[in-house]
Amino acid sequence: MEEPMFSPDGKFMWSGSEWIPAPPGTSPQQLHMQDSVIGGDVINNTTIHNDPSAVTEAVIAALQQMGMLGQVVEQSPPPSSDVELTTTLETGTRVFVNWKNYGHFYAGKVARRNQDGTYLIHFDDGDVEDHVNMGRIRPLDENSEAVQAYIEHDNEAERELIEAFQVFDKTQTGTIPAREYLRILTEIGEDPMPVEDVLNEFVDLGIMLDSEIDYRALAKFMVASERHESDYSVKKEVVIHDASIEEDILSGYAYAHPKLGEGRINSSTILDITYDERATARVETRNTVFIVGPTGWKVRPENHPFNNPFTIGQKVSIEWNGTWWDGQILDIKEDKYLISYQNYSSSWDEWVGASRLRKI
Repeated sequence: MEEPMFSPDGKFMWSGSEWIPAPPGTSPQQLHMQDSVIGGDVINNTTIHNDPSAVTEAVIAALQQMGMLGQVVEQSPPPSSDVELTTTLETGTRVFVNWKNYGHFYAGKVARRNQDGTYLIHFDDGDVEDHVNMGRIRPLDENSEAVQAYIEHDNEAERELIEAFQVFDKTQTGTIPAREYLRILTEIGEDPMPVEDVLNEFVDLGIMLDSEIDYRALAKFMVASERHESDYSVKKEVVIHDASIEEDILSGYAYAHPKLGEGRINSSTILDITYDERATARVETRNTVFIVGPTGWKVRPENHPFNNPFTIGQKVSIEWNGTWWDGQILDIKEDKYLISYQNYSSSWDEWVGASRLRKI
């Protein structure tokens, strides 16, 4: 019989499908965690246990060591700007800031200048960072289309991740237990990690399973890591089922999302929808192309081919001045049909609504 697997703090036991409280007297003596070096700072396991920020940094380090997150070590500058920063920044100045010196720049504004010459920054996503020096600040030109595209991409990618994490934040505290995140890593997604591999990384970095992870900070780092790893000229394709669209947002059950794994999601704003000859939809957002099969809709969009009673090339009767004439459909655009009349030249071709058509 295999020895049971316990969490680093000995409080939980792996049942084969989930982490359950360890029965009294069965857990081994609590493991002694070594100090871990993260970002140049030594973090003791006691500090990690009580500080969500330190726990999150430890989790990021664990994900990097397992190859699930890239290293963001070199500063990747935001789009260039004609705007120049003054020596002293005024309160309210819009800027890009190298967030926590991880190497990725997020948009925000100056909230205060400190006496030591550093700044308090309020980021667009609601995050706050104090004592930011000028070396980590770059100008932000709000009139630049490239700058706006950069900001919108990060905001939407971060929002998607945060909304996915919020499913596991039952009390809306902004954190989730490390035990829950371990379950996400080992049970959910396209390529779940072996439980023992993740547990070993958590042990090495002193992450207790009942400690809390700041998932908003984790989401920001995941977006930053993706920026440095991916070529955004090619969008990820994700199959989605039970789909519906409301206010330009696609909702449904996604399979193998590169960041969110498998489960229900809400997309960012839809940019375009196209259909192939089989009525398979490609729903494009800023970061992702969602694929919805012909029967993958919970509620079909109004322009779905299955909602249209007519097809291109179909022979129909066309009403003109109270009389019905034979003809053919040449093209369809939304609820309009380009038709030609039989035995009449193309000068008679016109766009008509469905009320003037009937099947032969």
